[in-house]
Amino acid sequence: MQLSERFGGHVFTALFCVSALVLMGLPMALWIFFDDFSGKLEPHTIAWLVASCFVGVTLPISLWEIVMHLRYLDQPLLQVPVIRVLWMVPIYAVDSWLALRFSLTQYKDISIYINTARECYEAFVVYNFLVFLARYVALTAKVPPPPPPPPL
Repeated sequence: MQLSERFGGHVFTALFCVSALVLMGLPMALWIFFDDFSGKLEPHTIAWLVASCFVGVTLPISLWEIVMHLRYLDQPLLQVPVIRVLWMVPIYAVDSWLALRFSLTQYKDISIYINTARECYEAFVVYNFLVFLARYVALTAKVPPPPPPPPL
């Protein structure tokens, strides 16, 4: 066993944890460095910062799940639709975060387009879930053998 095979999983996990911490801490760091702390924060800004923390937690976890499905792709007929469904989590998280960010600003018209793209992806996810169900049933169904031909 080579060194990269023994420690590859641990290095991958460590790098992923570091990126998760960076994504969680980045919104708070930006708020601390760029806010002058003069006056009270708007409720919309607080909601956006809290949503930023949750997006920072959600993205690494869901991307980890997607990467693991891709890494151990042993049943592609079933796993490809599952991966497409799993992409719903980061897309919804980023979409909701962007819609919240732009909803009470001068760019509030942009959130309509962002939500429309999300609705289109939701239809695609429903389609892929049905594809997954059909493939799973087709692969696991027990088809009875045909009856023997009648005697002559």
